[in-house]
Amino acid sequence: MKTFVFSVKSPKVEDFEIIIEILANQTFEDFFNSLKQAIGFNDNELSSFYLCNSVWKPLKEIVLIDMGQENNDEDKALIMSKTKINIIEDPHQKLLFVYDYLKNHEFNIELIKIKDSEPTIKYPHIVKKIGKYMETITPPIPSSILINEQIAEETPDEDEDENEEMIEVIDESTNEVDVNEDIVSKEDEMEEHFYEDMADMDFDENEEERPIDDDDILI
Repeated sequence: MKTFVFSVKSPKVEDFEIIIEILANQTFEDFFNSLKQAIGFNDNELSSFYLCNSVWKPLKEIVLIDMGQENNDEDKALIMSKTKINIIEDPHQKLLFVYDYLKNHEFNIELIKIKDSEPTIKYPHIVKKIGKYMETITPPIPSSILINEQIAEETPDEDEDENEEMIEVIDESTNEVDVNEDIVSKEDEMEEHFYEDMADMDFDENEEERPIDDDDILI
């Protein structure tokens, strides 16, 4: 029995590759299940293989589930469970594998060797796996989060605005005070009142000055 050896790579993840061997009489569904497990997918999402030409242009689709999209036999997609690997005739056949039409995980598959099978090996057989695919894929950030972050960056903090307004009011009131203005001390105020009291006192303009007695003079 002939064994087909494929190299599976991801255009999204560098240094990731799977080398897988599968018997010629096994189906693309066997191929799908082995690839899904090796890559790290858990669910049976809608998936397809595409037979491609030498420049990776899809020519024929092989689907996991028959959706009945095409009516004529020439354009109708093949079914994985009913299609064997030995339909491949090109010794350098290229295939495109798409897992989950919504998330669109794509893998480039290329036939690199055809050899005899070994009775001690259970096929499909993962010969080599380099790198990890699932851990290196970063899910896209929802646009709503990006928009909210942008609004938060562009909108000033209300507390900061209030603090700035308070600082401006304090500065205005401080500027109204003349730092050169003389501040009257308590002593100056008392002296001022004293002279005002003296000015208010009534004096008799006709009162003659009393002669000074000798007794009034203290020696």
